[in-house]
Amino acid sequence: MGSKKILYILLALVVIGGGAFFFLNDNDSQEENNGNLQENSQPSVENEEEEMVNCGQADDPMCFVNRMNGCLPVTAEMVGSDGETTIKITILGVEDGKCHFQRELNGVMDMNCYFPKGTMNMDTLDQTFGNDKGLQQVVDDACQSGW
Repeated sequence: MGSKKILYILLALVVIGGGAFFFLNDNDSQEENNGNLQENSQPSVENEEEEMVNCGQADDPMCFVNRMNGCLPVTAEMVGSDGETTIKITILGVEDGKCHFQRELNGVMDMNCYFPKGTMNMDTLDQTFGNDKGLQQVVDDACQSGW
């Protein structure tokens, strides 16, 4: 009975020691990589923010929402509730101090909007689809007629 207890203690020490080794070794390699990254080339956050991100079929809505809230370039596609209408929503980024938003239905652009800074959010997006959020005037003012 005592030998089993000692065996379990030794096994636990090996597991804990191995975990500590891998943890410390991983931190050292991350620090080395961070140092190399800073020496060789610093990634530009500005460039990452300017690049269009395609969120695909909007399987992860937060992919689109997080970038939309910052008016960062992003696009996503979805299918309407009828099961047939294809919808593509795109944020092109900030233009002249406004958030440029476009929506296409079945490949035809039906909305081209320039929302004032800070007004492009989930409620505004819902309003563009006719879901009343009390923001119809904001949408009307931001969206060009004739689309």
